[in-house]
Amino acid sequence: MQSLTIPLKRLRYGLAASPQVVALITFLAVFVFFGVAADNFLTPGAISNILTFASIQGIIVVGVAMLVIAGEMDLSVGSNLAVASFVFALTMNAGVAPFPAMLLALLVSTLLGAVNGLIVIASGIPSFIATLGTMLAYRGIARAIGGGTFAKYTETKPLLFSILNGAVDSLNRLFTPVSNFRVSILWFFIIVVVMSVVLMRTRFGNWVFAAGGNMGAALAQGVPVKRVKLMVFALTGLLTGLASVMQFAHRTSVDPLRGEGWELIAVAASVIGGVQLTGGVGTILGACMGILLLQTLEQGLVLMGVPVQIFRAVAGSILMLSVIGNTYLSRQG
Repeated sequence: MQSLTIPLKRLRYGLAASPQVVALITFLAVFVFFGVAADNFLTPGAISNILTFASIQGIIVVGVAMLVIAGEMDLSVGSNLAVASFVFALTMNAGVAPFPAMLLALLVSTLLGAVNGLIVIASGIPSFIATLGTMLAYRGIARAIGGGTFAKYTETKPLLFSILNGAVDSLNRLFTPVSNFRVSILWFFIIVVVMSVVLMRTRFGNWVFAAGGNMGAALAQGVPVKRVKLMVFALTGLLTGLASVMQFAHRTSVDPLRGEGWELIAVAASVIGGVQLTGGVGTILGACMGILLLQTLEQGLVLMGVPVQIFRAVAGSILMLSVIGNTYLSRQG
């Protein structure tokens, strides 16, 4: 028994040190299951749908994961996405060129993210409560500037839309029926790589881990904790704005409920990917495995004809198991 206990402990500590490995194993298990159980799952169309839908939400997940690692939370990202989408749409409809309109939308979303950070830092209110309030406030702003209805861009799609999220026709036409690979997948990959390097290989990344892991020790070491957290809040807003303009470039319309519930998906994907809600632990790669797992789950259940309500139940179960598993792995002894 003793000879078995030691290898099991080593495995446990190894998984605790690499939580993204657990997320990868879970993703592969779910993928293989649907590959066997769901018709047409292992097709270019289904795979492209998973990657395309995961890419937009995944960009937000990157920001939320960094924020959770820094010891904070942002429940307003879905509402922020709606505001940025309306700003982008209404600005272009007013005659502004697409690129300046995009810059304005990104500026607004970044400012909204920074407002969250300023509220948390200045008031000391837990970010969960503060951003719960701004989630409602920003949703109200989206309804107000949109006039309570949807906005649509009816002109010919500009080149910027193709750059942001155009269809990769040269690849899609290789398959029958035509698949749905889009440029957003490439942008998602680039953002994941860049932000992973920032988090794992730079001083700022070390500060993010320190701020979330032990704020008192971080302050004692001279880490500018408040500034770091404010920057990550603003970064989350920026990535949310980028996701909003990329989604709009594909759909060319926005409604007041755009992005509703995405904040919970982003948090769930982060936790499933090994990011601990207590802060200081996690990786961008793991969080992205989490959003890929959720999208794989949704696509697989749809192909099996399972009602969409079941997806939430199964996703919630996976989330709870992930929390329990991460807690067990991180426990000492």
